[in-house]
Amino acid sequence: MDKIGVIVRASSLHDKSHVDSLRDRILAELRASDGLGIEEIAHPAADKLTAILVLTGGVERDVLKTVAQLPSPTLLIAHPGDNSLPASLEVLARIRQDGGEGRILFGAPPDIVAGLKQELVLANAWDTLRFSRIGLIGEPSDWLVASDVDRAFLKGRLSIELVQIPIETLLERVKAAEAPRKDVASLTKRAEAVAEPKPAEIRDAVQVYAGLRSLVDEHRLSACTVRCFDLVKRMKTTGCYAMSRLNDERVPAGCEGDLQALITLYLASLLSGQTAFMGNVADVDTKTPAIGIAHCTCPLSMTTSYAIRSHFESGIGVGLSGTIPAGDCTLFRLGGERLDQLFLREGRIEEAPFRDDLCRTQVRVVVDEPVDELLSAPLGNHHVLLVGRHGETIRRFFDRYLAT
Repeated sequence: MDKIGVIVRASSLHDKSHVDSLRDRILAELRASDGLGIEEIAHPAADKLTAILVLTGGVERDVLKTVAQLPSPTLLIAHPGDNSLPASLEVLARIRQDGGEGRILFGAPPDIVAGLKQELVLANAWDTLRFSRIGLIGEPSDWLVASDVDRAFLKGRLSIELVQIPIETLLERVKAAEAPRKDVASLTKRAEAVAEPKPAEIRDAVQVYAGLRSLVDEHRLSACTVRCFDLVKRMKTTGCYAMSRLNDERVPAGCEGDLQALITLYLASLLSGQTAFMGNVADVDTKTPAIGIAHCTCPLSMTTSYAIRSHFESGIGVGLSGTIPAGDCTLFRLGGERLDQLFLREGRIEEAPFRDDLCRTQVRVVVDEPVDELLSAPLGNHHVLLVGRHGETIRRFFDRYLAT
């Protein structure tokens, strides 16, 4: 959906010319704010996100009849005059009493439009997430003891199809794949430096991408996670470049078979329209407060520069050491087998000294709220980093669709 349908409700007690003028003015002001596609409609439309403009008071019961025809949550647009806001408050109170959900959009036209655009993002993210095909390539890594997802919940609540692919299938596909010379040349040419990896190791990393990409395409996967350390142990290569590139190609791809982190990564992409970085929590500073994130798979589109390094733990293959520029960011993770827990912080990426004892891409995030719960009640290891502040949108989505 990319359009908003607005149903107007006004009391017959008000002067018709006043009502018509008020309606036309408000709709024109909304349309003029950032070019949002707003169309007045008489009845709910399946191809549009529908909002109700409560133009005057005295329409509460009429509005509730319209609400009964709409999916939850109900979106009410109110303005300062003609008892519009009092009527909207009464309607939303009744909706909530009846077990429904809703939201009143009130204020200056740009603020209302911002709320409508956010609702479009939420609705489209939910529609896309449901009925997605997500690949689990190999079983989750043995050390992920708290990061699985209830498969029945995925299928039942989220309508996600979990496509399970044996790791042997990926290994065979990688062996059969070729590493295009132009891809190898592009990766090395754009790099600030090439440290440990030899040319053959870089070709192997590109070959892993080619094999994995073919599986993604064959199974029509919206996202995937890979038991990537089997590549290290059994093929003496790594999936770090493959994960990085898939993310840049807008196929969220996670490491180690971590389903909770993968769905977090996928949701980050859907809600922001951006590429995101999945990393280990490598440091927690409760005084500042700040969080350190590190991994070898950073999407290169998020970086201002990068070096080609070896994989940190094994010292073989290719790991990516990227520089993510300073600026506002969001760090979060869904947790629990039913994804009904959330850790969420907004903050700012700051430069930090590089450490040789951590994964190759390293980010320090100074956050706005305390982080003590990471040390007392963590949801797991992997967290997802987004550039920009997306906390309100993430929280609203979580509360609406995932929280119990």
